[in-house]
Amino acid sequence: MVRITGARRLRSAAASLGAAALLATMAACGDGADTAAAPGPVNDAYTQQAATLVEAGTDGLLFFEGNEADLTLDKIKVYQDWSGPTESVKPVPGAKLDIIVCRIGTSCEEVGKKAQSIAQSLGWTANIHDGQGSPEGFQKAFATAAANRPSAVITVAIPENQVADGIAELQKQNIPVVGVSAIDEGGAVGYDANVSSRETFQAVLEVAKAVADSKGTAKAVFLWDVGYPHLVEALEASKRVLAGCTGCQLLEVRERTLTQAVDPIEMQNITTSLLQKHGNDLQYIFTPYGNGVESIIAALKAAGREDVKVLSKNAEPERLGSVATGDQFADFGAVRGWNAYAAIDQVVRLLAGQQPLPDAEQGIPATIFVKDNAPADGVVDWDSYVDYAQRYEQMWRAAS
Repeated sequence: MVRITGARRLRSAAASLGAAALLATMAACGDGADTAAAPGPVNDAYTQQAATLVEAGTDGLLFFEGNEADLTLDKIKVYQDWSGPTESVKPVPGAKLDIIVCRIGTSCEEVGKKAQSIAQSLGWTANIHDGQGSPEGFQKAFATAAANRPSAVITVAIPENQVADGIAELQKQNIPVVGVSAIDEGGAVGYDANVSSRETFQAVLEVAKAVADSKGTAKAVFLWDVGYPHLVEALEASKRVLAGCTGCQLLEVRERTLTQAVDPIEMQNITTSLLQKHGNDLQYIFTPYGNGVESIIAALKAAGREDVKVLSKNAEPERLGSVATGDQFADFGAVRGWNAYAAIDQVVRLLAGQQPLPDAEQGIPATIFVKDNAPADGVVDWDSYVDYAQRYEQMWRAAS
């Protein structure tokens, strides 16, 4: 079980971030004398900025405000105080909740089970349905939910465009639908509310870690799933951040699906093909989630290329254990469980006839795991970072 040391460490990280930012500014702009200093390489300040963020995020939490799609390194700050909502409404009694997860056996299921537990603590009933990782499975699960006639539905990592008919059918029955890890796609039919799992934020931190580690010379491949709009958003923001590193190189974006990711042979074949194509140029592999990473690492070991550094996100226990042993380079996690509370809070608001919170106001921070701080058993005491559960439960009690 891993813990941070509290507010003192966060303040120290904040001070470090501020000092490094000042040094970077002085390096870029000179020391204030009348005669301007000759500028250094353009990449130096950017690399220092990435390194400073990585150091602070490894010691504690990082945070940003605004739209994730527009995220850049300069918008990331050190988390110092509660960043989530401070007021809510009274939960309605006896609600019935259906939760549709992208696929059983993934981190989607973990979020779904957490939301189920929170709902039950409110005296609600809650059922979980398996989306089976495919549009057909999603649609089947939506049909089951519609037949159940719940008070509300929560989905986890299911794109709006693949279930628009199912959302419309539920909304005809006045059943609100909240999408976790699913962005507003701007279509004619969409979720009534969204909850970010900070997937874009975590992906940007993957790139920042590689930029810092390589001292601004990273050569990388995105081995990415583009079947989900929130992961496409994460990819585009991450590519933009990597492009800001003038000494870095994007070798390729190799697309793969969730179905391929959970197939060990498929993932090993893809990894082998990347090694054959890019040879010694390949230094870093960025991935969108933990599924398939073990197979990537196995293929690298088989090829004698353990120098290639693999990064993933979502802080899944198996991946954190791999980071602790040194098999995986790094992993990144938004505070786990917070998104489940945020999803239930959106349902609470909608069932009370209130407006949901904008996605950007849910305030979930993120952290960085490396070999020195990743727990060998994969178990993280997220409450030692911030007691989000107490905050939400206090809000709901105060509204009662």
